[in-house]
Amino acid sequence: MKFKNVIATSLITATLFGATMTAQAQTTKFNDVPSGHWSEGAISYLSDNGIVYGYGNGIYGFGDNVTRGQVASIMARYFKLQDNGSRNTSFTDIQNHPFEGNINAVIQAGIMKGDGTDKFRPDATLTRYEMSSVLQHAFDLAVKGNMTFTDIPNGHWAKEAIQALYTNGVTNGVGQNQYGGQYDVTREQFAKFMYSSIYKDQNQKPEEGKQSDMDKLKRVAEENGFFPKENHYTYNIGGPNGDSMFDIMHLYMNDGSEWETKMFVFDGNSVVDKPIKQFLDILVPTKSNELWKIINSKGPNYQEFEMDGRKVVVKRNSVVSILFSSKK
Repeated sequence: MKFKNVIATSLITATLFGATMTAQAQTTKFNDVPSGHWSEGAISYLSDNGIVYGYGNGIYGFGDNVTRGQVASIMARYFKLQDNGSRNTSFTDIQNHPFEGNINAVIQAGIMKGDGTDKFRPDATLTRYEMSSVLQHAFDLAVKGNMTFTDIPNGHWAKEAIQALYTNGVTNGVGQNQYGGQYDVTREQFAKFMYSSIYKDQNQKPEEGKQSDMDKLKRVAEENGFFPKENHYTYNIGGPNGDSMFDIMHLYMNDGSEWETKMFVFDGNSVVDKPIKQFLDILVPTKSNELWKIINSKGPNYQEFEMDGRKVVVKRNSVVSILFSSKK
């Protein structure tokens, strides 16, 4: 179903993302959204226009997963949808739910649906597969070309929606030609996807240019909870305001040294395994699995390799350092 893009311009009170607040005329500043983060502009725009809100006390809920009920509320707010009273669905898990009216409204509008049973699952986390379907239906996104993702089976129910988002510049996937449809969507990610759907005509389309490796590293870092700190990205179990003694990993890119990219792992916490693997896929795509095994082995304190046109050095002491030269 096609809708006209709408923005509420008056002050409205509503419950979105789990809090009841009044839309502000000025730019909203959330204390837990890192300055300069790729989602900051989208969050500010949606918040300033009364589409999303935080938890109160300056907290947006950065890093938390977004639920299906919350997304229903967001879409109902943006398109100014109301429950028209028709009961074409018989979901048994939305009665008296805080977002019951919003859920009914988006179902009636054809933006969302259940899971094929008598359940809507309002408190379940939205997946990237589901996100693609919601945004394609809401913003009438047409498929404009081919996509490069290799992890979507032929005949998958979300394939066309994913292709529509990709060819409209709404999503680039998670790297290495992977869409990652099974992954959960966080609050900041959905804000960015929503904003990119609203302004789809301004997005860079896949054929308009390739991201540099540094752009890809930055995107992967931010999508995995790293935050900018001085001249590098940091992962800290306490988040942006965590004590530096709890830093788990630092990522440096083009800091003026002889190394284009530097990774310093202070703690072998498995929470950074996924982003490290994604970083390796970007930097040494044909050797990423080999280098991952080397990093996790009990090898010598210093090892040097040539991989995919880069000089790679692995150092082990109290910190594991992985250094990458620029491509030759």
